[in-house]
Amino acid sequence: MSEPTADMMFTIIEKYNLTIDYFFDSSSDDQREKEIAIILQAFKQSMVESPSKRPSFAKIAQLANKSQVEIEKHFSTFEDLIYGFINCVDQDIVCRIEHKIVKGASIEAIFIDDLAPILYEKHFALNLLYTRPYISEVWKKFITSRYKQIILQNFDMDKSDSLTVEYIVSIFTVMVSVWMSSENPESLERFQTRIKRMSRDQIDQWFPAKTKNFDEE
Repeated sequence: MSEPTADMMFTIIEKYNLTIDYFFDSSSDDQREKEIAIILQAFKQSMVESPSKRPSFAKIAQLANKSQVEIEKHFSTFEDLIYGFINCVDQDIVCRIEHKIVKGASIEAIFIDDLAPILYEKHFALNLLYTRPYISEVWKKFITSRYKQIILQNFDMDKSDSLTVEYIVSIFTVMVSVWMSSENPESLERFQTRIKRMSRDQIDQWFPAKTKNFDEE
């Protein structure tokens, strides 16, 4: 009856515990998958060229070397493009850390040793997600919900202690947001060291003393 926004699609997915790609046509067809990959790549490039205003379908079609009709065959609205792009980025990240979760590592170890390197590798796409106003709020809301879902499903957390989960997720998402929003983020090693210090020390010791060199601590 209507076209839900990307934000609403993710809200429905969270409320009814659906798979992340629930609204995405997952039919297996090599040609279709190639066309979608080309369109999403063009969408990513269009975001590079449109830092504040959402890119037009005409621009995306031009970059994809396809007609608007071909674009709309797979993504009838801009919201569908947002949903498809976020779903694509998320699935690639989660698939690569799932086996680490199964092995029973701690939340902190997985975040520092497994997730952070993947995020750093994907800085280009994540920077767009965090800095483009027409997609950033949907992405931040989605990733907050996504981390919460992963923690509750895979770690021995007291589900009644929702405040603890909220704190953990908030720390992770804010740290990543600040890190990935920078055009030239600090190195992976420096970020990992920062997280280790923050999880080990009191708040007033989270930052290096002015007289000390950060990398020597």
